[in-house]
Amino acid sequence: MPKALEPGHPYAGRAPGVVPVNLTLDKDAYELLQQQAPAKKAYGRFLSRLIYEHQARQEERRRVREQMVAVLGGEEETS
Repeated sequence: MPKALEPGHPYAGRAPGVVPVNLTLDKDAYELLQQQAPAKKAYGRFLSRLIYEHQARQEERRRVREQMVAVLGGEEETS
């Protein structure tokens, strides 16, 4: 039986701050992932980068929307 890791210790061979995740993808999404990150070890880095970029876009949209509301005097368009 494998020995349990002490709290705060990373898995052997993994950098600190890396969390293993199991996930399910649609077949088409998996094929696109293989095209964008051909090496299996690159999947995590690619998905992490994609998540960071998506978050940045959402924050930018929120910032622009707040500026538009301020300029238009409180009128907010819904999208």
